[in-house]
Amino acid sequence: MVGHAVSPSLCIHLRMPTVHFSKRSCLSKNPCVKIAQRPVFFRGVATIVTKLFNIVEPDVAMFGKKDYQQWRLIKRMVRDLDFGIEIVGSDIAREKDGLAMSSRNVHLSAEDRQRALSISRSLAMAKASAEQGKIGCKELNDMIISEIVGAAGRIDYVETLYRYHSLSVRNDGVYNMQIVDQETLEGVEDIKSGVVICVAAWFGTVRLIDNIEINVAV
Repeated sequence: MVGHAVSPSLCIHLRMPTVHFSKRSCLSKNPCVKIAQRPVFFRGVATIVTKLFNIVEPDVAMFGKKDYQQWRLIKRMVRDLDFGIEIVGSDIAREKDGLAMSSRNVHLSAEDRQRALSISRSLAMAKASAEQGKIGCKELNDMIISEIVGAAGRIDYVETLYRYHSLSVRNDGVYNMQIVDQETLEGVEDIKSGVVICVAAWFGTVRLIDNIEINVAV
């Protein structure tokens, strides 16, 4: 959502341009860009959004937090490229039962629709546990994995990124899960400040993403 009012019939068609980002830009500093699942996705996002901002020249732009990495990348890009734009993160919109709203939800079978609730349920459980003092990320990871696998989520792999090294675990159930610092998106071993847990999982043929912010001061 962009800050200026426009006609609902307005359609902006953008050709993919060649935009060169500095080696010191958000694209080189931000760990989310290096994630194996989407190796070129974020560079494409940065390119298109940069072109859009140059065309529209908004004062405020809103981006949903459901794709948390994308939102943080755009905030960093706006800062690095000196855009005079306020980037606002919009909280995840949820169905009454807690499932994150998505156009993909209509493709879930009735059974998978119920099973998919394990994503938001497990994230809420992890947040509650962290607030009660369980700040070890591996323990929280295992809790989420167990809940989703128990609901027949189809795992591709689980990747837990730590601050100084990474640990990849291949199994059956969660496509991708990370606990990262909210600002830097760097992995953490223990929750000592604000983090976000990001999850993507398959139910049937549908891939769903969700996340939850945890603000625990230790």
